[in-house]
Amino acid sequence: MSPAAGKPPVPGSRHTLPKSERIRRRSEFSALFESGRRIHTGNLTVILGRNPSGTRRLGLVVGRRVAKTAVRRNRMKRLLREFFRLNKHRLPASQDILIVARKDFSSMKCQDLCGELEKALAGRMKA
Repeated sequence: MSPAAGKPPVPGSRHTLPKSERIRRRSEFSALFESGRRIHTGNLTVILGRNPSGTRRLGLVVGRRVAKTAVRRNRMKRLLREFFRLNKHRLPASQDILIVARKDFSSMKCQDLCGELEKALAGRMKA
């Protein structure tokens, strides 16, 4: 069971998402779009690539075509960040993960979305 699926985080450990763990530059997004390995699910496209920094980093793309209102887009991004924040210790180091929303999943429960992402990243995540 993953931390996002109901297991409480380990006491004393910090589950934060600092700026160093985010993909922020347009050039980094472009490089991942061009050369990353894609995994498709029902609601998402996950693009994986290596990075030279040695840390795991997350990038999110939720366009206006997917969800019309900013409230829905922001909820979708919050859910995705929460999954990454709680499961980043299970992902390999030096990995860039770009998640592109394909459908509006703002009404999904966090557990359902986490299950979908765990299936997509099954070969990459540690138990």
